[in-house]
Amino acid sequence: MDKRLSVSELKQEIKSFLNENSLGSLATCGNNIPRCSPVQYFTGKDMELYVISSGGEKFNNIQENPNVCLLVNTEYVDYKKIKGVQVFGKAYTSLKHTYLIDEAKKYAPYEKMLAIEKDWINIIKIVPDEIVYLDALNGDRTKQVYKNDHVIEIQDRELSIH
Repeated sequence: MDKRLSVSELKQEIKSFLNENSLGSLATCGNNIPRCSPVQYFTGKDMELYVISSGGEKFNNIQENPNVCLLVNTEYVDYKKIKGVQVFGKAYTSLKHTYLIDEAKKYAPYEKMLAIEKDWINIIKIVPDEIVYLDALNGDRTKQVYKNDHVIEIQDRELSIH
């Protein structure tokens, strides 16, 4: 990344990237066992995210431990050339909070709305605590973290094997 982004610039970059994509990998943990699931999502207000799902073990994990991470990234060219975000936050499900289905409908794109209308669909809402943004398509792996309306820059360190 050529320069450190301001808070508003970083928020806009993150929002744009999340809106350009709709697929991610959702990491949850239950019984001290991590799980990563491919998911479809869409954005809501304040960078909140809604995941559409028919169910699965991720719901049990979220009930036990609501801390999640959603990874959204470009195609992985190599470890130096990638763009993506890691959204760390708290997850809430429509299994426990039934109002989330109606809330998600307010933000759902049309094609996602059709899926939400089905009886067997559930919603996971992710409220971000921290978002790590990386745009290394040009080779610069400096990460910028959006947290508490601040930007933190993290320089990448090459691993050396001795």
